[in-house]
Amino acid sequence: MEHDVCAEHELAEGVLRSVELGGRHVLLTRLDGVCHAVGGTCPHAGGPLAEGVLRDGVVICPWHKAAFSVASGEAVEPPAVDDLPCFPVGIVGGRVRVTVGDQPERVDPIGPPEGDDARCMVIVGAGAAGAVAAQTLREAGFAGRVVLIGREDQLPYDRTVLSKYTLSGQQGGEKTPLQDAGFYARHRIERLTGEVTALDPAHRTLTFADGGQLRYDAALIAPGGQPRPLKVPGHDLRGVHLLRTAADAEAIVASAAHARHVVVIGAGYIGLEAAGSLRERGLEVAVVAPQRTPLERALGPEVGHAFRRLHERQGVVFHLGQEVAAIEGDGTVTGVRLGDGSTLPADLVVVGLGVAPATGFLRGVARREDAGVDVDARLRLADGLYAAGDVAAFPLYGDGARTRVEHWRVAEQHGRVAALNMLGHDVGYDAVPYFWTIHYKKRLDYVGHAGTWDRVVIDGTLDPPDFLAFYVRDETVRAVAGLGRDTQMAAAIGLLTDRRDWPVEALRQALG
Repeated sequence: MEHDVCAEHELAEGVLRSVELGGRHVLLTRLDGVCHAVGGTCPHAGGPLAEGVLRDGVVICPWHKAAFSVASGEAVEPPAVDDLPCFPVGIVGGRVRVTVGDQPERVDPIGPPEGDDARCMVIVGAGAAGAVAAQTLREAGFAGRVVLIGREDQLPYDRTVLSKYTLSGQQGGEKTPLQDAGFYARHRIERLTGEVTALDPAHRTLTFADGGQLRYDAALIAPGGQPRPLKVPGHDLRGVHLLRTAADAEAIVASAAHARHVVVIGAGYIGLEAAGSLRERGLEVAVVAPQRTPLERALGPEVGHAFRRLHERQGVVFHLGQEVAAIEGDGTVTGVRLGDGSTLPADLVVVGLGVAPATGFLRGVARREDAGVDVDARLRLADGLYAAGDVAAFPLYGDGARTRVEHWRVAEQHGRVAALNMLGHDVGYDAVPYFWTIHYKKRLDYVGHAGTWDRVVIDGTLDPPDFLAFYVRDETVRAVAGLGRDTQMAAAIGLLTDRRDWPVEALRQALG
């Protein structure tokens, strides 16, 4: 159906405008005098694209910073894995008219492959990087064999929702699984469930736990990380859980159904997200960690204190500067004994001590002290072998110090770049890292990378939290964190991409 939307002069150049046509949210914009209409809702989690930022013909979602061409609807940056629908636009008698038919809300980005190809591309790991890599191989027209190997017997899913939503019993808007079973069947992406016990880059072979082998022409390792265990007496009691997989989350939820007191060990992102989610479930939650401030290493004491206050207002109790001496109980956990001799009641314990790269199966490849692997700017590890996601230490911004970033959007970006290079393209990874964390429906965005900093400049208020935090080293902004500043943080991605030596005042003014 064709809809009369507005007068042509009412659609200003470079302005994002949301309209509802035939029950559909449509995003209108005008670039170089040409009007465009695409879906107005981000297919990743339902973010309102009209509240985002338009930059070089691309709209950046205000929520999780997926990016789309406003001319074609193509998804050009994750976390979205689908394109936007594109609607015909015409100008009739000086009026903008948009035709809305039966276009789907999410558009499959892959067309039919052309020709045939005898090569075999293998991907070890079916998380963010692996799933996007498999999809990208087909998007790029590869017609050979694509094998996606995962340790979990289920479709690739959004791991970020586990601590943020699954534990709370609530629903986020994120699309999960990333694609349905029909998608993988339709595009001839083979999904294997199993454990790879060895990868030999010299002979380009994989060995599985059952002794089977698979030869590849090019391979990507994207196995993610393994949760760091808690090595104290009682760590194996019933009711003590690690959190990495959907099965882990389901086990925690099952324990939570019969629990009252929860102790979360660890005050990093996963620990705090789990604490918030279990508190939203109505449980009494205590957090134990050796550091003085939550998230101190990543965000500094100022922002860390803001998160502590956010959680304390919801009833979470912190025991910081404390080590765990033992988990107590007779078969089932009843308490957590701290280093000072005190004991916290607990019928559920969640251990969130971070992850270690799961690279033990690699042969003939040097590993870093942290078990990660060094890759070049093309994510190449060895001839015919690439690495992505949590395991890959890549040159920051393409030419900087090698850095590992354990976050979802970076892993998806890695998967796309690695897949293109597996096919012989010459694509470098030089993106500005971005991640998010959510607590009680409040999202903190972080753009850039600041391993260390000289000072943190706060714009806004930390209590209640509504701020931008600029992490400054050598008078240059290395990263920006923002809570309650969706549009500014979307703009920060582009600004830090353009120029990585921003003085803090100049960047603050540019963000508005």
